[in-house]
Amino acid sequence: MKLAAIDLDGTLLRSDCSISEYSAATIQKAFENDILVIPTSGRSFRSIMRYAGSLYGIRYTIGANGSVITQVKGEQVIYEDMIPRETAYAIYRHITDTGGFLSVYSGNDSYIENGGDAILHATKVSKAICDDLLSTDVRILSMDQLIRRGTMNVNKFFFSYIRPEDNAACVEWLGQFDDISYGYSTDYTVEIFPKTSNKDIALDYLRQSLGLSKEATIGIGDSENDLALIQYAHLGVAVENGMDILKKNADYIAPANNEDGPAIVLEGIMTGKIKI
Repeated sequence: MKLAAIDLDGTLLRSDCSISEYSAATIQKAFENDILVIPTSGRSFRSIMRYAGSLYGIRYTIGANGSVITQVKGEQVIYEDMIPRETAYAIYRHITDTGGFLSVYSGNDSYIENGGDAILHATKVSKAICDDLLSTDVRILSMDQLIRRGTMNVNKFFFSYIRPEDNAACVEWLGQFDDISYGYSTDYTVEIFPKTSNKDIALDYLRQSLGLSKEATIGIGDSENDLALIQYAHLGVAVENGMDILKKNADYIAPANNEDGPAIVLEGIMTGKIKI
C-alpha cells in the first residue's frame, strides 16, 4: 500500500474536529514507510490545511469532493474540474437572488460575498459549523462578473437558506441541469459539484500521476460521498460511525473516528495484521 486517501470530517477528525496524537504519529510513521496519506474532503484546500497542515509528510490534498487536487509544497493546484461557466452563473444568480447563503469554491479557496456571514448564521446550521465554514472563507464584494466571464473557475458551490423548505425548492430547481451533481451534506446544507467530479476520480488521477498501481491504494471514509472512493480503492474502509450504505460496501470496517479508526488501519497494514 502506497497511497491512503482518508476523508476528514467524521473519519480522520474526531467529533471535536481534532486529530489525536496517536493518529498524527501513525501518519508520520506511514510517510516514513513510503505511504502517502492524502487528506480527502469536501472542504477547500485552505480549510483542509487548517486541520491537516501540522501533519508530517502530507504532500497532496484532494478537496472540493474531488474537484481539486493541490500539491502542498507551493500550494500548486495540479488538477481541477469545473462547473461549466453558463451553469455556474445561472446557479450563482438564482441562489443569491433568492436570498440564500452561497460559498463558491475556486482553486485553493472558498469565497463568500459581503453579508454572507449574516445569512448563514440566520439559517438552522449550528453556530459551530457556521464558524468553522466561515473561518477560512475569503470575503469579496461581488462575484457576479468573475463568474459570468469565467474569470473565476467554480469547482463547487455550497449553499443554505434561512428556511429549510427553500433548500428543497432550490434542489428541485437544480434538476434542470445535467452537467452537475448535488446533494445535502447536512440536514440544512447542499453542495453542488461538476458531474464529472468525485473522490475516486481524483484518487485515480493522482495515482496515475505518481506511477502507482490501483492495488497500492486504500480509501477510508464515513459518508455517502465517500462511497465511490472506497469502491475504487483496492482496500475500501468504512469507519464504524459511518453510514450503513458505506459499511455494506466496504472491504473492512475500522473503529470509529473517535477511536482513531483510520490510524489503527494504517498501523495494521504496516505491521501486517491487515492484509491488502
